[in-house]
Amino acid sequence: MSNPTSTAAVVRRAFADRSPTALAIWGAAIAVGSYAVATSAYLAAVAPRLTDLRVFVYPAVWLAASVAAAVWVDRTVRHRPRRWLGRTVGIGYVLGLAWLSGLVGPSAGSETLRLVSTLPGWGPIGLYDNGLVHVSVVPFKLVAYLALGHIVAVLVAATGGSARAAVLGMASCVSCAAPLLLAIGGLLGGTQATTAVASLGYDIATVVLVVTFGLLVRAASRTTPSTCRPQDAETAGGGP
Repeated sequence: MSNPTSTAAVVRRAFADRSPTALAIWGAAIAVGSYAVATSAYLAAVAPRLTDLRVFVYPAVWLAASVAAAVWVDRTVRHRPRRWLGRTVGIGYVLGLAWLSGLVGPSAGSETLRLVSTLPGWGPIGLYDNGLVHVSVVPFKLVAYLALGHIVAVLVAATGGSARAAVLGMASCVSCAAPLLLAIGGLLGGTQATTAVASLGYDIATVVLVVTFGLLVRAASRTTPSTCRPQDAETAGGGP
C-alpha cells in the first residue's frame, strides 16, 4: 500500500516542475470543471426555468480568468521583498471592490444571517447584516475579487516597476465595479428595461474583467526579473 504522505509529495513535485502557464491552465480547468459538475447536479435536482443562458457563462468565464491569472502571476513573480506592503494594499483593494460592487455596504436596518440557494457560481448566496454592515457573498464575484487582490498584492510586493504596474492595474480594475452597479440596479428594478440593463452590465463587466486580468498578467511578465521565472532559470543553467 502506498504511503499517502509520499503520494502527496510526488503530486507537489509534479506541479512544482510545471511551468506557470501549465499550472494556470490546470487551475482554470479544475475551477470550470468543478463549476460544471455542481451546475449539472443542481439542474438535475431543481430543474429551474431559465430564460437567459448567459447566467451559465458569466461564472465560468470569471472563475477561469480569475484562477488562471492568479496562478500564473503567483508562480511567475517569486521575488517579493515588500510582502507586508503587498498584503496591505491587496486587502484594501478587495474591500474597495466589494464595497463598490455592492457585496459589502451599509446595513439594511435588520439583522440577517442566511444562505439563499440558487445556481452554482451565483450561489449559494450568503447574506449577513449586523445592523451596521451588510454583506452579500456571491461566489464567482468573490473569487474574482480575491484573485484581483492577490495579483495586486504580488505586484506591489515585487521589486522594480511592479508597484507602478499595480497602481495602473488597480485603476483599471475599479472600472469592473461600475458595470456591476448597473447590473445590481437593473436586477432590483424588476422591469423589462432594467433587466436588459442588468444583462448588459454583466456583459461589459465580464469583458472588462478579462481585459484587466490580461493587463495585469502582461505587467507581471514585463516587470519580473528573468531570474524569478523557473523556466528562465533552467535555460540560464544550461538545461539537460
